[in-house]
Amino acid sequence: MDKRGIWLAEETLKIIIAVIVIIFLAFFLASLYYANKDAEDLKFAEASIDYLFEQINAKSITADIYNPKEWALMSWPYAGEKEIPNSCLNLGWKSCICIVKDIGMFTEAWSTLPFTDSPRERYLQQSDDNGVCRENKQNFVVKLGESQGIIPINEDSPTININYEGKSISQ
Repeated sequence: MDKRGIWLAEETLKIIIAVIVIIFLAFFLASLYYANKDAEDLKFAEASIDYLFEQINAKSITADIYNPKEWALMSWPYAGEKEIPNSCLNLGWKSCICIVKDIGMFTEAWSTLPFTDSPRERYLQQSDDNGVCRENKQNFVVKLGESQGIIPINEDSPTININYEGKSISQ
């Protein structure tokens, strides 16, 4: 048997193993990064919703929400709904305002497909795991046109208008 052929097979096997190890390490580092990013976004969401309620308690008419990007502000229940997130329900709250991780850029298109949940139903599922909620004792309602009471927090940080007479929060 030719020694060069054996050497080539050994080196090829080493290269394949090295590539597999590099892919595994890249996957591990990416998952570590995203886990840390999600925890950081949750802290930003908590600070943002606390700031919003500070502004409400101070009777301010506006509040700027900067973080986290690609999340959404919403109130529960909305427009006659009976459902609220379990995280609010378990604490005995009748109403809550949440900042929830965005469910995707195709929200409106997806909701028009048959047999799919509405965006509010999908956000309800996200609220417990990927969101922060606070009790809404003043019964404010988040409103934004026809978007089912969802105010997106994106690159253009929304200025939230607080209407105390109408008990509404809008952009």
